[in-house]
Amino acid sequence: MRQADRPADPPADRPAEDEGRGGLALLRDRRFGPYFFGSLASNTGTWFQNVAAILTIFAMTRSAFMVGLVTALQFAMQLVLAPVIGAVADRADRRVLIIVGQTLGGGAAAVLALLAFLDALNPWLLLTFVGLSGVGQAVTGPAAQALVPNIVGRADVPQAIALHSLTFNLSRAIGPVAGAATYALAGAGTAFAVNAASFLVFAAALSRVRLPRPAAGARPRGRLGVLGGLTYVRGRPELLRCLVAVALIGLAMEPINTLSPLFAEGFGGGELLVGVFITFFGIGSALIAGWVGRLRRTMGSGRTGAVGVFALGAGMVLLAVSPGPVMATAGIALGGAGYLLAVSDVNATMQHGLADEVRGRVMALWSMCFLGIRPGAAMLHGWLGDTFSARTGAFVAAVAAIAAAVVLRPRLTRHPPR
Repeated sequence: MRQADRPADPPADRPAEDEGRGGLALLRDRRFGPYFFGSLASNTGTWFQNVAAILTIFAMTRSAFMVGLVTALQFAMQLVLAPVIGAVADRADRRVLIIVGQTLGGGAAAVLALLAFLDALNPWLLLTFVGLSGVGQAVTGPAAQALVPNIVGRADVPQAIALHSLTFNLSRAIGPVAGAATYALAGAGTAFAVNAASFLVFAAALSRVRLPRPAAGARPRGRLGVLGGLTYVRGRPELLRCLVAVALIGLAMEPINTLSPLFAEGFGGGELLVGVFITFFGIGSALIAGWVGRLRRTMGSGRTGAVGVFALGAGMVLLAVSPGPVMATAGIALGGAGYLLAVSDVNATMQHGLADEVRGRVMALWSMCFLGIRPGAAMLHGWLGDTFSARTGAFVAAVAAIAAAVVLRPRLTRHPPR
């Protein structure tokens, strides 16, 4: 292994590699704890804003296309900016970069709240400041992914990544319902204000986190610029497999968002049942999150990811064949657990042995694969649901999960348990 590719030594106050801590111990960590809870607050606030923005623009325009623009802007900002931000994250203080992104996103959300309170909001102002808020999230994303190994020791990275991934699922379980209730009871302005405050909570939490100094020569040199992450990954087949796998995982879990209304309608339910489906996907993720580190040490990195995608696929099959909401909910919870296990394992595998000076750019590619598949996946599953049935979309998701297992399979014998 070249000197530049060797992982940084764990901080002096961190346990050795064979002494990785559990989830509760990491949450009590003076560095990781504030990061986790700040990230959870920020992600939950984003759901408040997403729901309020969708409801507001639909009330203004009655246009599904305009509703789609709200979501598209969030993804577009991250797809466009991720390579640049990844390169910056390899040259600047990642913690400071996240604080800048959170402050920018919080400022845009605060302006949205003010405009809503003044009854001065129109569709184009709404889209403009949703886009600016998306810029803040785009600035945060690659830096946040790359920061996790800098916060904890090497042995704790898989468990820390699982907990970081959990913040997205917990926020999705909490945020949409709470955001819709806030919109109904207090209006869009209050929902936007909650998001603005959540951005600032994360920024304040990170401002109190002190990181070890990077090793001498840890910053990139030479011509390794914005495309350096792609150059780095191209010569490493395992990293390419991880990127393909995470795109397939994104395709496999998308029916929970896109097809839940069709399943709920088919079972005779309404908006409440949709909320139950989305919530139980997050609950399944939460139940497995604390076990990721232990499972990786027992089964090995590749095998853990394969088990995760098989569980995700099995959950989608249960959803597809379910005769009623109880079995559907159980399948969705199983899918949530498999998703969290798979995406955490693949993320940790990518970061293990990754040179820190290119970590930001490589994790920017991760963000682009994971987010880039989502608009297309949503359109595909929506078309399948409209043209054939929601069950067809769930079966296609199961096939995507099996494909992810095939992609990950070459790693099964290469990574012994650790």
